[in-house]
Amino acid sequence: MSQEEPNNISTHLDQIFKDAYRRDLADQSRWVIFSDLHMGDGGATDDFKTNSELFKSVLKDYYLVNEYALLLNGDVEELQRFKLSDILKQWKDIYGLFDLFNKGKGLVKNYGNHDLQLSVDPPPYDYQMTEACKLSYGSDDIFIYHGHQASKKYQSQNHLVGFTLKYFANPLRIKNYSVSHSSKKQYKIEKRAYEYAIKNKQIGIIGHTHRPLFESLHKVDRLRFKIDQLCRDYLEPSKPNKSAIVNSIKFYQSELEKSHRMEKLKNLKSFIYHQVLAIPCLFNSGTVIGKRGITCLEIADGKIRLIHWFDQSISKKYLQVTGYDPEPLTGTDFFRMVINEDSLDYVFARIKLLS
Repeated sequence: MSQEEPNNISTHLDQIFKDAYRRDLADQSRWVIFSDLHMGDGGATDDFKTNSELFKSVLKDYYLVNEYALLLNGDVEELQRFKLSDILKQWKDIYGLFDLFNKGKGLVKNYGNHDLQLSVDPPPYDYQMTEACKLSYGSDDIFIYHGHQASKKYQSQNHLVGFTLKYFANPLRIKNYSVSHSSKKQYKIEKRAYEYAIKNKQIGIIGHTHRPLFESLHKVDRLRFKIDQLCRDYLEPSKPNKSAIVNSIKFYQSELEKSHRMEKLKNLKSFIYHQVLAIPCLFNSGTVIGKRGITCLEIADGKIRLIHWFDQSISKKYLQVTGYDPEPLTGTDFFRMVINEDSLDYVFARIKLLS
């Protein structure tokens, strides 16, 4: 990688941050952030279709009733494969829910690389459209952008990617291949976003890679910390249920071993930013089209949370161990699970002290 490339990207992100749409968390303290819906026409190559009912229920039965504002962080429509008119027709009920958020606590829609066309050809809906959003938390900023902006290639070659998907992948019914399937590209983009957040002492939130991140840590590192904490809990006299803690440790250990095998196959280091101590400045909401459900980020009442929504028939393991505490969504087979949670005050304090 040339020395010039990261500097150009940093300058590019500076401009995006300067022009970003701003909202104050003091005005609306509850936000939910989803990324990478990749909505299509409802056919065989529509990646959104599998989790569409889960997503609809999550919006309608949880976030609307709990008065959240909605932030859609890019790649909402899959415009590199499908016509917008076909997407709007297929998913009228989803857009109806978007309308309710827009009329209620608010809706902000960031552009991603797969729906970048909307920045040139305005869509028929009346949402706040922007390349990035800033949520102000006192004197601190939460900078939310899709993430492709950390790669010049995605800006310059976006039309070529769209042509390949539309005229080659679609007729062959090939599922969407993107940066989310390339770990090396994931790490490079995350590293640049991470370094930019450190430089500006801010929280950065991206999507694009489809990989959930909380406080700059991916799954392997989160599991290590969880096991360590449970071992400490085991020695606490105030924690009487020792057998439940042991079961949780065994579960997380199994998950860690599985994840570590995958990392070794990819020949990648666990600490993706090559630092002994990761600064907790980068978050990723993951994706709506995950194989085991949906991930998102909640910013609510001074806290930030990484959430996994899932169908009990797909992710039964989360209902069988005490390490997680899933919350049922009333009247459905869906569950909400808090993967990680921390206070914004504590996150910003660590960013300032460690960077």
